Amino acid sequence: MKAGLPEGHGLSAALVAGPLLRRSDEGEIELTDIQFEALHAGVAKGESILAVAPTSSGKTDIGMLAAASWLDAGISDGCKVVYLTSHRALARQKFHEFKARLGPLFALAPSEIVLATGDDVVDANSDPVPDAFSAPLIVATYEKYLNMLAGSGFRGGTDKICCIADELQLISDSTRGQQVEILMTLLRQETGQIVGLSAVMEDTYASLLASWLHARLIKTTKREVPLNYELRTPSSVMKTTTDYQSPPLPGPARELDTISTLKELLREPGEHEPIAVFCMSKKEVFELAEQWAAEAAKMGASIEEELPLFREPTTSADELNRYLPHKFAYHTADLNEDERVAVEARLDGNGLRVVFATTTLAAGLNYAFRTVIIHKWERWNSKKRAYEAIPPGEFHNMAGRAGRLSHVDRPGRVIFFAATPIQIRIASRYLSWWELEQFKARIHPSSFPQLSLQLLASGVVESEQQLFDFLQGTFSAQRELEINASQPEHWREALANSLASLREWNFIA
Repeated sequence: MKAGLPEGHGLSAALVAGPLLRRSDEGEIELTDIQFEALHAGVAKGESILAVAPTSSGKTDIGMLAAASWLDAGISDGCKVVYLTSHRALARQKFHEFKARLGPLFALAPSEIVLATGDDVVDANSDPVPDAFSAPLIVATYEKYLNMLAGSGFRGGTDKICCIADELQLISDSTRGQQVEILMTLLRQETGQIVGLSAVMEDTYASLLASWLHARLIKTTKREVPLNYELRTPSSVMKTTTDYQSPPLPGPARELDTISTLKELLREPGEHEPIAVFCMSKKEVFELAEQWAAEAAKMGASIEEELPLFREPTTSADELNRYLPHKFAYHTADLNEDERVAVEARLDGNGLRVVFATTTLAAGLNYAFRTVIIHKWERWNSKKRAYEAIPPGEFHNMAGRAGRLSHVDRPGRVIFFAATPIQIRIASRYLSWWELEQFKARIHPSSFPQLSLQLLASGVVESEQQLFDFLQGTFSAQRELEINASQPEHWREALANSLASLREWNFIA
């Protein structure tokens, strides 16, 4: 932590005196290292940045300060803020956070704060919004915002927008990265300010991405709250910490499965909880929750409370009604609004000891876990018909939910397992928490037919030359050009062939 503001920070006197900045018990302003660097780099003065720092480094507050400064400087002149997130659950959480912190600060009416996810575009009153782009503040998922732009005809005025792109490592996701890159290609051209945020991004990739975004890269590997990693094997526990980079140290063997580990941890009430258990599938979540229900009943752990009255008699509602009295629950993308609120309200209020979750809960959601158990770190690849180790970035994003800044008073704890020699060799790489994978470009000639149809149909481009210029402006094109000087000719030929096929199939004229 750093005390005070950097010279030339750019915050107005009203924002400095207001509630957005964290203060010590003595009233002195406190900033994390990455927050200090962001202000020094001009994030409060409209400068574009890419901030890469571990979870629990205060990156959301960088976005909050950028948004507040942007509105403070120009809301009366039509300046607006767009906050982009990776998942609906994260969008909903950030929406409520921005509504609570920025709404009163700028006297925003409920109709001026918009949440856009899935099929819904609603304001702070939960009313449908006919013209979201007129609102000063929009929180949206990446794909939803891209669809909104396409439906609007790509109106002008983007120079008055501050775009905060959270979880920006999504641009390299194997399934969603292409659409995120299309959106960021659109936004980088005219948007007034771009603030990219990521917890897991390899150094070289981060530098290239920042350059493409015309943004200044600020980066740190230091966690404000350290993490202690434990890889449990049949013969020992290999341990390491984010306090420093060093080979893992062996210790005596401990429990080697999730349920037994939970029982071990909860023998010391209050020491290790709340605990998040991350699974690679909903099936695993449901199975573990049922196993733990039997164990919790044996332990006699219960609380006296009026259970939530769910409006819909779903299977999840029935299960949560059984689980919540024992202070545990599960969290998946399939929960309806009432069920999510019931679980997340208890997380916010420290009313749960254990939460079984899919990776959606790991996508930047700011809940106070002391311990994270990664039930499995292999995911089924249906194409290859085999299990594959998840990328290090995804692993550490889950791990980083432990030891959240300002929520816990000790280092976070991360526990995962490996049973066979092959698994031990693969899992050991996660102990080198500083080593991340090189991200892959997601736009390439094989995707040109689908992309060409999308960009032409949505009105992003109107001619073959505009289409080629747009594709050449993508991050993927830039990366390909760096290693292949003939990239423009190759892409132009592939694009011409794609358009010829689309005409042959009567998809375009």
